Parts: sequence; structure tokens; C-alpha cells
Amino acid sequence: MASLAERLNAWFADAATADAVGRLREPSTVEVAQAISADPSHDVTISRSYLAALRNGSQTNPTLNVLAAIVGYFRSRPMTLPISVAALINEAPPEPPEPADDTAAWTSALADRQVRSISMRAGRLTPELREQLLSIMDVLDAGAQQPPSEEQGGSAT
Repeated sequence: MASLAERLNAWFADAATADAVGRLREPSTVEVAQAISADPSHDVTISRSYLAALRNGSQTNPTLNVLAAIVGYFRSRPMTLPISVAALINEAPPEPPEPADDTAAWTSALADRQVRSISMRAGRLTPELREQLLSIMDVLDAGAQQPPSEEQGGSAT
């Protein structure tokens, strides 16, 4: 489980930009603390030492206003990680699905001509009709999982 400090440090690393010679440089703790304190959209001021304590894990319980101010700073930068208070404080961030398994399953399913035909036809439907089609498929899936009963003609007598 990633700690608040680990997630915050990941944001600093993700916010890295190329310097004059092309090396990636993450923003310094001082730069971020000054930018947060100078931001007129909130009344939070944060010292370099407090932000450093959050980054090294010696401070672990910032106020919601401090978290929101930190999020505000990182949202103003091009980032690839999710930036929100929830992403910063969650104990277990959601794990991305493993693409290799997903790709193999899609490749296998799309090898079937009927699956490709259904997929292509569904792609031409309106979103409302696709929703109806998914509902119908859910009913079919549920019926396929239940054993046939005698009332449904499960025996051939």
C-alpha cells in the first residue's frame, strides 16, 4: 500500500519537466510550497519544511484544505497520474487491469466470425439500442447459467 508520502512523491516525479539541456527536473519542494502559498484561489499557506515533512512521511495527517491546495497545484501541470484529493489519500489506489490478459481474451473472442459480426453491427447502433442489446445479453447470460427445469422442457420425454 502506498503511503501519502509515496503518492505525493510520485506526483512530484510525474510533474517533471525538461530543463534547458533536456534533462527531466521535478519541481522542488520550495517551488511547490511557494506556488501553493501564492495561489489566490485559497487561503492556505504551506512552508517548505511542512511540505518536506509530508514528502518524507514524518507528517501524515494534513488538513483537507492543505490536500486541496496541493491538488490544485498539481492540476495546473501536465500530469499522467490521476490528480485528486481521493487519489492522494486512498490507501489502495485501483490497480489497472493487466493488458496482456485482456488483449489475449479480445483476440480469442474476435477470432470467431459471429462475434465479429455482432460487434460490427452493435457499433452501428445508437447508444440507447446498444444499452437494450446489453440488457438482452444479460438475460441470455443469466438463462445460460441456470440448469433447465422440467417446466421449461428440460427433459426430452
